[in-house]
Parts: sequence; C-alpha cells; structure tokens
Amino acid sequence: PRYDASNENKHGTRCAGEVAAAANNSYCIVGIAHNARIGGIRMLDGDVTDVVEAKSLGIRPDYIDIYSASWGPDDDGKTVDGPGLLAKQAF
Repeated sequence: PRYDASNENKHGTRCAGEVAAAANNSYCIVGIAHNARIGGIRMLDGDVTDVVEAKSLGIRPDYIDIYSASWGPDDDGKTVDGPGLLAKQAF
C-alpha cells in the first residue's frame, strides 16, 4: 500500500503479518500459518471501486489459495457493506 503520514493503509499488512508470523521469533506473536507465503496486491493507491476490487481478486486464481479482504468501509456500527457485482463475480 501507499505509505503516508496517517498510516491509514496499515490494516491489511498487519492482518497478513498476524497470519504468517513465525513461531519462536523473539516477538510476542505466533501466527496461525507458520510456513505461509504472503503476497500483496496494491489496490489502495486511489479510489477503491468495484472494478478495482474485481481485478485484484482475479489475479492468479490458479496460484492464490486465500484472499484476505482487509479493506472496506469505516465501521461506524451502522454501515454494512459488501462486494459489488463485479467483485462477487471474481469470487
């Protein structure tokens, strides 16, 4: 993701790190998939639209086993949102 002073794009990176954190790594975290390999797809460098989500989810489906949807609308306790039509088709 694009780095900026507000650090607003950190969530997906943290989620991925929690999944694949190595055991006995001298840090206070152990992941749930110790030998996992993680790749990132940059989609947060501008407006996130249905087309952007669909293209991101459609990259290398023959190679990627798990897609982490670590993005979405702000959670205000009232808003429920989901993927658009194209992103649903990509799934």
